[in-house]
Amino acid sequence: MMSGEIIYSDVTFTRHQNQDTGAESEVSNGRDPGNSDPTPPVGSKATIPNGGSGRVPVATLVCLCVLLLGLAITLGVLYASNMTSLQAEGARFAQMKGNLTGKLRELQDSYKRLQNETHIITVQEEMFSSGLRDCEANLTRVKDLLATIQGNQKECNADTKSCSPGWEFYNGSCYYFSKDKLTWEQSQYACIHDGGHLVIVESQQEQEFIIERFVRSTDFGNSPWIGLTDKKQEGVWVWMDNTTLDDSIKFWDPNTETFSNRPEPNDWAPGEDCARMGQTCSSRIKCWFDFLCDQPCRRICESRAACERPAATS
Repeated sequence: MMSGEIIYSDVTFTRHQNQDTGAESEVSNGRDPGNSDPTPPVGSKATIPNGGSGRVPVATLVCLCVLLLGLAITLGVLYASNMTSLQAEGARFAQMKGNLTGKLRELQDSYKRLQNETHIITVQEEMFSSGLRDCEANLTRVKDLLATIQGNQKECNADTKSCSPGWEFYNGSCYYFSKDKLTWEQSQYACIHDGGHLVIVESQQEQEFIIERFVRSTDFGNSPWIGLTDKKQEGVWVWMDNTTLDDSIKFWDPNTETFSNRPEPNDWAPGEDCARMGQTCSSRIKCWFDFLCDQPCRRICESRAACERPAATS
């Protein structure tokens, strides 16, 4: 055998039951334990440290697994909670989206309606503008015609105005003083038939002219009708052209120093709804009084005087 060759034999590992961490295992290699030769002899026992450090990684792994399991459970709970919140938010978002979509449709419909209404208004405005232009043109023509008529009237003076036979001219009007007697309504129809109406007194000068022309008499029966009545509404006196009696131009008899001593109109008897001149007109200008409309009296008719054109000279 070569001198440098080492032969190991009978190696036995023995573990003591009561050996603690750090205990040694004997290895029989046939060498004396006291020998300092690092080469173990044949058949001697060597001790190999067998500490408890092998258990540490297992405990660490178990702790890590427990931590990972807890972390996984926590993450699962958080995930489930977040998913519930996200689902609720998603539902709310979907509802808001639906509401906004509905509002958008309503706004679009309103916009379309406004467009249609704007178009209609534009068309109506154009029609109105066209009608206004037509009215302005017609107004211009009417003004021109009125100016022509007024010019013609200026040329028609008292010398060229005339009244029908039996009528008297005064201030552009003709007056007829009847001799026959009719009721107030019949008198009105008779005046219309003759081309006029029961007289409408519009000034003190006209009142004075009428008093001067009709026959002054103390005979009560000769007092003529005028075109004034309150048939439609008691106390509201209206002329034949439907104009209300002007308080500044009225000539009611005050009835002073008379048997009634009640100012006119006094509705002395029921049905006194028509006006006529009174017998006191011979002494004063205020001589109207109300009288029964169905009683026959004389009448005063009035009409506009005709304008006669002078004959053309050759």
